[in-house]
Amino acid sequence: MDNDIKLGLNIPLFVASIISIGTGTLVGMVAVWWYLAWGMLAPPWQKVSHAHAAWWSAIILIAAMVLPSLKLKDWVKKFIVVGTFIGPVLWVGVLAAYYELGGGLIWRFEAPLVGSYYEVPILGVVAGLLEAVGFIALSIVALSAAGLKLPYLYSEEVRQGRYDILSDVSIPRKIFLVPFIIIAIGVIVGFMITSLYKVAELPIRPSALIQLHDHTALLALSALIILILAKALKIPDSIFDGMYKLMIIALPLLAIGLILFVLDIFPSVVWVLPAGIYYLIPVMGALYTTGIISKVNVTGYLTSIRVAAAVCLIGILILVAQGAYIALVWDVSPDITVTYKQPEGVDYPGPYPEEFIGTAPARNSPRGLENAHLSPGSWYHIALTWLIMLAVVGDRIFRDILGKPNLIYLFIVTIPAAPTFNMLGRYLAWSGIPNGIGALLFAGHPLKGFNIIAFFILGLVLLYKVGKRSG
Repeated sequence: MDNDIKLGLNIPLFVASIISIGTGTLVGMVAVWWYLAWGMLAPPWQKVSHAHAAWWSAIILIAAMVLPSLKLKDWVKKFIVVGTFIGPVLWVGVLAAYYELGGGLIWRFEAPLVGSYYEVPILGVVAGLLEAVGFIALSIVALSAAGLKLPYLYSEEVRQGRYDILSDVSIPRKIFLVPFIIIAIGVIVGFMITSLYKVAELPIRPSALIQLHDHTALLALSALIILILAKALKIPDSIFDGMYKLMIIALPLLAIGLILFVLDIFPSVVWVLPAGIYYLIPVMGALYTTGIISKVNVTGYLTSIRVAAAVCLIGILILVAQGAYIALVWDVSPDITVTYKQPEGVDYPGPYPEEFIGTAPARNSPRGLENAHLSPGSWYHIALTWLIMLAVVGDRIFRDILGKPNLIYLFIVTIPAAPTFNMLGRYLAWSGIPNGIGALLFAGHPLKGFNIIAFFILGLVLLYKVGKRSG
């Protein structure tokens, strides 16, 4: 088994990742602007699909960068491409139909054991199957990248596709297995939440199941992204090995700690401490990209990508630390979470309602801080995956294929700027600055939209040019 795998880019998967983030972003922006224009509150399906499609896009882009080097049969690679197109995007569409077109009213039967009627909606089943297809496709990528020879799927040699680009950047296979296991745990918990609570329209109890679902998956993905970034930016092996060891210690302890917290055996500190071990990974990444702990041995456009990555990592450090503070001060019980439905007719961030049907809110907790923790934190991670892609194949794309070598610098500037304005707007709004949220609405959103549209166009141009060359 080879110990390393070369990074590159599968162009169709790159396009799939951009469509996924575009779908999630569009749903989120529509919800925000509908509220500002007409005071319409975002329904739960919009919040869920907005977050899921956006984070799936990061996993899809990682898959796009490793797929060209995987020893998989041709039909398997085609299934992966199709599955990633089908999974998140069509899932969002079916989810919207389910909630907005009365999908939950199609089939229903009484089930006293769950304390409510239980629905068997065909649209709900289809939505679950679609997301499962995407998860299976990406699981094949993760396991193959980790070096497993999957029965019936494995090929004795790398079959480079027509739309594959390879680079000289190599990463150790060992970094994929532990994050995949932890992400899989989070995804399985998510399916359980949907099956037991969402479909039955029951409150999620204990509400910390949501944290077991998302914090395991997101912190595992975050660690993987930062490790891949470190290799793309030529981090010294000694620092990289330290980051890897922190990851394999932190992630399993995080999952165990969250399970103990959900079972109400220990307070929230039981999972915040392992999260603190994970926190050292972006700390080391930030210290390296800023040149504090090691001389950054990169040249050319990689120097600018390093600076952009440093901005993103510093933002992540601020927002993750804020999340830990929220967990220790407010989310101290598995039946409490600061996430809740925004009441109608109140100013941002708004007080908590007297009665709330759903996950139990913590009274007087800072809704604005939770928004800042979640939204720009997610954006920064998406930005890092884009920067990795530019570090790995940017020169090949913009110099060799497009003949526009300086165009890469436009993205290097706009990619970290979008989440930074998002974070600024969240903090200004939370602190009570009049129209402070405008930094997000009138700078962050346009920049994020520009990046998504520009990358989508870039993907289509690459499909045309690469296909024409190889055809």
